[in-house]
Amino acid sequence: MREFAVPDEWRARPGKVTLRARTGGQWEQVLELPHACAGDAVAALPPMRRSERPPLLTKLQAMSTELELPPATAPRDHRLTYVLNPRISMSSGKTLAQIAHAAVMAAERLPAWADAGCPAHVILPPPDVFDALNPCVAEVVDAGLTEVPPGTVTVRALAPAILAA
Repeated sequence: MREFAVPDEWRARPGKVTLRARTGGQWEQVLELPHACAGDAVAALPPMRRSERPPLLTKLQAMSTELELPPATAPRDHRLTYVLNPRISMSSGKTLAQIAHAAVMAAERLPAWADAGCPAHVILPPPDVFDALNPCVAEVVDAGLTEVPPGTVTVRALAPAILAA
């Protein structure tokens, strides 16, 4: 597995495509590519032009199914908590892209968490709980180019309890 620090050029305006790799071959091949924050289920690959993508990535399917709603609450432990904005509706691909933005920001601020493999979970709280979350380790404010209005906070990330104490 080849991992690397998230380079500055990713931050300017990274393109986001959510692809689904199957276990038993495709996933293992994806993990052979340069990536950041690889875990059991998600790998962030560096932005690249379509013409520069390796053949493997051209074969993977775009993720288009809806995500199941996460539990309303979950314990805070060694995992980062991605908190989705309950007032907005996003496609599964948009949701994952926004979580990926939060992961990149969190990895910069929490190197011990990143070194531990970026363990995390996602919750969808009531609106008043989302509004009260402060401080958070990352807050994703959308540019408004696709599904939500500009300036919309889509995801907040809470530090793992073991690092927040």
